Amino acid sequence: MKLNDVKVLKMGSRLGIAFPINYFSKRSPIGIKIIKENKQKAFITKFNSVITLRRDVENYLNLKHQDVLSLEIQEIKNLERTKELFYGSKIDMLSLIPQKTSKGYGIIVTEFDKNNEKRLRVWYSHKRGSGQQLEIRRFVEIGLFGSLLGQYQAEGTKHKNNTNKFRVEFTNKLLEEHRQFLKSLDNLGISRETIEFIFIYNPDKISNEQANDYVEKFKSVSNDTLKAYRSQSKGIGYRIVVRNTLLTEITLHGMNKFRNLLVNSQEYSSEEQILANNFLAKLLTGDGTLDIGYRGRDFPNIRIKIVDIDRHYLQDYEKIMKNLGFHPRINEKHIFVISSCSFKNLLYLYNINAFKNSNNWNKLLVAIALCLLGRRYYTYSRFLELIGYEKFGTSVISKGIQIKSNMASDWLNNKVKENLIVKNGYNSWSLTLEGESLAETLKIWSKDYKNLTNLKGLEDPFALLEILKIKKYKKVEYLPK
Repeated sequence: MKLNDVKVLKMGSRLGIAFPINYFSKRSPIGIKIIKENKQKAFITKFNSVITLRRDVENYLNLKHQDVLSLEIQEIKNLERTKELFYGSKIDMLSLIPQKTSKGYGIIVTEFDKNNEKRLRVWYSHKRGSGQQLEIRRFVEIGLFGSLLGQYQAEGTKHKNNTNKFRVEFTNKLLEEHRQFLKSLDNLGISRETIEFIFIYNPDKISNEQANDYVEKFKSVSNDTLKAYRSQSKGIGYRIVVRNTLLTEITLHGMNKFRNLLVNSQEYSSEEQILANNFLAKLLTGDGTLDIGYRGRDFPNIRIKIVDIDRHYLQDYEKIMKNLGFHPRINEKHIFVISSCSFKNLLYLYNINAFKNSNNWNKLLVAIALCLLGRRYYTYSRFLELIGYEKFGTSVISKGIQIKSNMASDWLNNKVKENLIVKNGYNSWSLTLEGESLAETLKIWSKDYKNLTNLKGLEDPFALLEILKIKKYKKVEYLPK
């Protein structure tokens, strides 16, 4: 139904519109599209003879008293939630929208098209009136959503006891983590206009000049205005805030739903594997540590640890890590889950970018280097010699690393047993898919490790590790680069 020449009315301090006829039953959900000149704004509300306009509608259309508008209105039905979490290679966000808010208010969802893609308009109302509206993409990238959940699980506000339930918050001092979080919000379709950027610092820890440097550095992530607040907190940090109850409800609901999915799945599908990889990578970056111990030049003892005061979360992390090939155990007293790391575990962590942007990432690079020095794994570096060969003989290995032909043949046959190399015939081998993956991983790692050694000016991985294990830095060294 289209209505023309509808005037904007003054209602105290607010603006509104009036309907001379009861087009629909009172309080039935309707969709309204307001058109003013070349701009339009759509929203959901409940029908009444007089409807007060929300501030975001007023501001977006720059409405004034006595403005003349065109309206398109229709009665709507709440979109039925789908039970299918994945839609092809994407997540169907309709499956993650709860029927009600945590306070029991019904949530209404409609679908519309924007820029040739499906979008969801989400809205709820409470006893005093209407809540905020939210518009998101219906289908989103699995990896980016998994990263968002991992980041939020580690360093988002969990809203215990229903405090600050109306906002999504992410706090971290690493600029790259905020860049990733913003990318994930963009993936959901969250408008930049609804996002606040805050810098929090303790004036007793850093000067106002240093605080200004932090604010300037954030411009590499976003050109939006960054508000600076003084605080008596121990350190410093950037904070991204989206003040929207529905986004909070969907994020928490999705985080719990997918965490339970990863806990209870016996064998991950390809979609679940992508989700698990990205979730664990960001969880480790936020709440995890990588510890490396050794005696002299022996094989290193490598462990990863995730700390969380919620023991139910620790139990979930333990099950997810088991599904991903680790051997975790929970330390109830010190509230963490810990697992030793094999060489295969380390390569998995490297491939999913676990700990990326943190000092633990540098330790991960060194841990792989230490393993390649050990008697068990040092020959794995030979796979670097095999990159680019469709087929190869013993001479590629014997000449490349200067060993006898019979020793090269023995090594190749041993790798056949590990399903890394396949024998095609007399003196003819080729890499399996698993072998190609290992060779490519080592190739990329070697570049990252070389960059680290150049940056630190150290070639010896043991000496490099000692530098990385130092935890006390001067305050100025915390400035993001």
